[in-house]
Amino acid sequence: MRRILVTIALFLMFFVSVAQQKEKVTVEPTDTIVLISGRKVVASVQGVTASKIMLIPYEGKEVKQMDRKQVHKILYRNGRVESFNSLAVVMVDEDSWQTVIISDNRDDAEGMFALGEVSAQSSPQARNARAAKKSADIRIKKRAVNMGGIVVLVSKRESKGGYGEIPTHFVEGVVYGFEPPLE
Repeated sequence: MRRILVTIALFLMFFVSVAQQKEKVTVEPTDTIVLISGRKVVASVQGVTASKIMLIPYEGKEVKQMDRKQVHKILYRNGRVESFNSLAVVMVDEDSWQTVIISDNRDDAEGMFALGEVSAQSSPQARNARAAKKSADIRIKKRAVNMGGIVVLVSKRESKGGYGEIPTHFVEGVVYGFEPPLE
């Protein structure tokens, strides 16, 4: 009788452990594809060519293809990140210097209020003329946004420095905004 009870107990323990094993579903880590629209697609990336990305969707079993030009980046399950294209839309704060427009066309400031004059010179660390111009533009944009402006109407641009010299760029203009200046 004792052997029968021990045998039944062993069978019960075996079946309980098998039932628990079936309940444990192992979720395989997946890759995440970030599209240029910002939407995320969870899938298993099978391959990347010059124009296509082959993938198996998370709930699918067949291989599908996606144009590479639609993909911003792929976040692989092992932590590696592969970037392809920039996002279609990037959210920028209204008071960010990146929203300021630099223009020499008077029509761009039509209907806006003049907030004052502003000028900027490039950073002394600029290595070439293009970097000097970009540095001066960034500096004038930052000064314009601090004044509450959205457009800088350029009145003067000047570049100095030639071969072997440190390039400098100077820009000045009038800041325009949607609100009248505070007095």
